[in-house]
Amino acid sequence: MKISITGHQTDVSEALRHHVEQALGSAIDKYFADSKSAHVTFSREALSHRVHISVHVGHDINAEGQGDAQTASAAFGEAMEHVAKQLRRNKRKLREHH
Repeated sequence: MKISITGHQTDVSEALRHHVEQALGSAIDKYFADSKSAHVTFSREALSHRVHISVHVGHDINAEGQGDAQTASAAFGEAMEHVAKQLRRNKRKLREHH
């Protein structure tokens, strides 16, 4: 899976980049082992950090999440919860389809 991490008017440290790759990779592989790509964008607005995650898993399965918090890692955690929830629901729909 290809994970691209960018910063919009902000720098993304190596530690944060490593954390994002580990957390996002494990969360996506938990539900969809053959996922295609993911894009994470970090930006800074006034006093908060904003993270936008877009994941393309397969044919017509996309998940997006956004988080706002005081720190970049907290904003990523919030966005990751949204994405994981969407992936879990999509996997359940595929599994329980009659």
